[in-house]
Amino acid sequence: MIEINLLGGIKKLVGHSNLKINEESSSVKGIISYLENNYYSNNTINKNDIMIAINGIESSLLGGYNAKVSSGDIVTILSVVHGG
Repeated sequence: MIEINLLGGIKKLVGHSNLKINEESSSVKGIISYLENNYYSNNTINKNDIMIAINGIESSLLGGYNAKVSSGDIVTILSVVHGG
């Protein structure tokens, strides 16, 4: 089982702060697709507006959207707030 923690605006958009996916393995891309297909009403999450960590490590260091996620991992997704 893969645990997903959602923080900030993404939590509000998806409607949950914590989800569990009953999968042995996936990828960051697969998790984003799962959220878009099952929870996000607009069906598109702007990948430039979120940061993703796997077990506390920023996913870009682990392969970006192709980073592997396994059962027992904790994936944290948070909205990035920026402005000028």
